[in-house]
Amino acid sequence: MMQQQAGAGLQFPIPVTLLDAMSEIQQYYVVEKSGQPLDKEIFTPNHAKAFIWVGFHSALTDSLVWVFLYVLIGAGVFYVQENFLTDRVTQIFVWTVGGSPIYWFIKLASFGGLLFSTTFCVKISKFYTGTIPKRAINTLFMTRGMFLCSFSFLTFWLFGLLYKYLVNQQTIAAIYNIISRINPQQAEKVYYFLHNYLRRALFDASITVMLASAISIILPIIAVGVYRMRRERERGLGLESL
Repeated sequence: MMQQQAGAGLQFPIPVTLLDAMSEIQQYYVVEKSGQPLDKEIFTPNHAKAFIWVGFHSALTDSLVWVFLYVLIGAGVFYVQENFLTDRVTQIFVWTVGGSPIYWFIKLASFGGLLFSTTFCVKISKFYTGTIPKRAINTLFMTRGMFLCSFSFLTFWLFGLLYKYLVNQQTIAAIYNIISRINPQQAEKVYYFLHNYLRRALFDASITVMLASAISIILPIIAVGVYRMRRERERGLGLESL
């Protein structure tokens, strides 16, 4: 779907992905910087809906990937590490930490989606000037930020409920009693996994997701301020025309 500015021959496709959104905003920026101010009507409701969807979709994907890797796969790797891997010490630069390399790799990789999209948003921040680029960026950042904020609070609340009611001492003991009737050795491993890691993982994850979401929201906003300050400085020196 294309939108054309009357009399200018300019075409702006509807973005689908975060990369598309960045390319679209960059086109707005380049056109306005060249001295062709864009009409407000260029940013149609379809464009607005598309940018809202891009912000929502990127935030949703990053959040689900984070939860899946950080909590679920991380728990499984920790279990394997404690019971089957002999190497339980990892050297990270000058620090020595417990845990196999694959465990820490999974934990760090869980932030890959947030890091990727946040880096894109920081890059997009440098185009925050002119009517249409600002409108597009505000739509994208606000949608993404609102969802990340909502998701972090929802996750904090959900993990808190799981920690308090489903993975408490009484529940773990009941699970242990049931499994011990079938396989006492396996029951001990399950008890150790639930008590020593999953409870801690739920608590840590509930805090970490709020911190990670806050950083992911704030960094692009800070980048907007930095780029605007630099642009104002360049204008003062006669190096920037927009």
